[in-house]
Amino acid sequence: MATDPGFDVERAHRHFAATNFNRCWELIEKGERSPEDEEQMLLLAQSSLWHWTQRGDLEPDNLSIGHWQLSRVNALLGRHEESLRHAQRSLEIARDVNAASATAIAADMPPVASDVPAAGVDTGATSGPPETRRGDGGALGDHPAYLLAYAHEAMARAKGLAGDDKARDHHLSEARRLAAEIVDKETKQRLLDDLATV
Repeated sequence: MATDPGFDVERAHRHFAATNFNRCWELIEKGERSPEDEEQMLLLAQSSLWHWTQRGDLEPDNLSIGHWQLSRVNALLGRHEESLRHAQRSLEIARDVNAASATAIAADMPPVASDVPAAGVDTGATSGPPETRRGDGGALGDHPAYLLAYAHEAMARAKGLAGDDKARDHHLSEARRLAAEIVDKETKQRLLDDLATV
């Protein structure tokens, strides 16, 4: 398929990955959504994640966040199976990011394994955890704990929607425990506010 030589495909993917994520977020936060709003919300979440997968700078955290958003949207639409599928994918990816970062977040790793750095990780590094981003927006900080906490939030929401209160409570507990790992007060409060809506 031929592309106009003046068209910057990478720039277009960067634009739509972030813009569609943020437009979807506006609909998530909208008090009353019309059926058209709901359809747009789902399409925006799907297209945002797709555009992320086409970017040259795709990182696992972008995938985890994209699947989290799709889980949230599907939960709002009452589609518990799709919500759970995306929540599980978000959690898998977040756990991989956590393992690769060689963090010792006890809520998600066995105590013995949490002390073992992942292959290729410089254990002498003094810099803090890498940042992740909401769309292409502001830094979220506290990277592994944040990703894991929000993946657990998605799981709690999906399990609650499916009527599995025990699993919902487990994932809420894990998310709250991970919230204690988040240093940035604004980031932590945003997470706690979202957990309160589950």
